[in-house]
Amino acid sequence: MDPFATGQHAIMPALALALLHSLWQDALVGVAAALALRAMARASASVRHAVGMAFLAAMLLVPAAQFVLLLRAIGGSWHEGLLPVMTALRLGEAANRIMQASSPFAPWVVLTWLAGVALVGLRHLAGLRAVGVMERGPFHPLPPAWQQRVDELRRALRIARAVSVRVTDEVFAPCAARLMRPLIWVPLSLLLRAPREQVEALLAHELAHIARRDWLWNGLQCAIEALLFFHPAVWWLGRRVRREREHACDDLAVVACGNPIALAQALAGLARERHAASPLVLAARGGSLLQRITRLLSGPPAPGRGGAFTMLGTLALSATLLVAQVGLTGSRFPDLHVRASTGGLLGPGDFREIRARDKQRFYRASLDAQGRLIEVYQENGRARPIDAGVRRWLDEVSCMSLLPPEPPQSAELP
Repeated sequence: MDPFATGQHAIMPALALALLHSLWQDALVGVAAALALRAMARASASVRHAVGMAFLAAMLLVPAAQFVLLLRAIGGSWHEGLLPVMTALRLGEAANRIMQASSPFAPWVVLTWLAGVALVGLRHLAGLRAVGVMERGPFHPLPPAWQQRVDELRRALRIARAVSVRVTDEVFAPCAARLMRPLIWVPLSLLLRAPREQVEALLAHELAHIARRDWLWNGLQCAIEALLFFHPAVWWLGRRVRREREHACDDLAVVACGNPIALAQALAGLARERHAASPLVLAARGGSLLQRITRLLSGPPAPGRGGAFTMLGTLALSATLLVAQVGLTGSRFPDLHVRASTGGLLGPGDFREIRARDKQRFYRASLDAQGRLIEVYQENGRARPIDAGVRRWLDEVSCMSLLPPEPPQSAELP
């Protein structure tokens, strides 16, 4: 079968419908995530981060599962491809079959989605390139006294891997990167002007990112956000996950260094810096600094009253999208309908019909009692001559199907 025909008449419609269904499906997942996180207000930030990541993964798995189901429904089966619609030898195999062929909007939906994924992916690739440039850039070794303190904090956080700490002028706040060979960058200005306790607290925060393997979770999150860039619920949950990630690292840093006030003061100092960091870099100034400072000084804030109204509004919007989606899909006519009076070759009195939503095409071939072929072709309810263009269309319909497998040959008896 032609791969282009497979993509046009199976993969693209299935992917386009899955993306459209994800609008209300992921909205419902977002509502469930909001309710779950609200109910876990008194749980640890680490647990809330894990739950948020699980819901974020569900936002990707739900449309992925929808795509597989739609592909099987549209394409027949994963291995056999499209339903047989029309073949040169066995046109009757498609008798009374209905096939959901390509919608004219499906390629545009898919191409728009691919363009958005490419743009977000290029942004993340630029972030990875920036990390590589920082690794190859000039740096100063950490002073021995500070290296000893970093080793103490590393052991306190149970990090068995060696952690390299570099002092540089290229960053404006401490940040960490890489999973297997973790690396921390520290601004030279921070070591020169900040009190020792604040520097220790910031180093403990970055070491907490390494202890929690946040580089991996952040990378997975960036991939999900790139694939579902169009959904507001994904970005809302992504911000919430990043906030909980920073809170969890703040908690570990306080346990390691034992000084929440020093960490709060260090974050207040970083709040004066307005330089943005790459989403792939785990910077100490990530998340809402004001909220993190308030949390360190007074504990987790009480949930606001507006959360319930936000969740109810999102639920109502999801229900509206669901009703609209069901109405649209339920009212759609199949793109291609093939009907035949016989499963074999046409005989006197037999017929075959093809109806297509494209231009409201209708084609009928029949044999009269004398075996003469009678062909009828219509567009938008009007009779049209069967010219070369119509023949090309019939050939395209033929290319949309697979030849049915030949029955196994029985062994001849001796």
